Amino acid sequence: MNNEPVAIRYDFDGYGYQYMDSGSGSDWQSRVKGEPLYTHPVKELTDEEIIKVNEDIGTCWDVPHRFAIQIARAILRKAQEK
Repeated sequence: MNNEPVAIRYDFDGYGYQYMDSGSGSDWQSRVKGEPLYTHPVKELTDEEIIKVNEDIGTCWDVPHRFAIQIARAILRKAQEK
């Protein structure tokens, strides 16, 4: 996982923050004092991984695989929105 900041948030003016990122020049990380902001790749599950989980807990989630995949993808999307 890349642990480098992708932007810096600084200077709250009562309405919002100013932001600086690599588009501000090569020295952007040292030009202001602020909070580094990071991004992380989205975590995905393959259909096979979802099917395996569905089979492992089969009595708790006894639905056909195609529905298990749809349910799992909907749950993952909702969790990523938080």
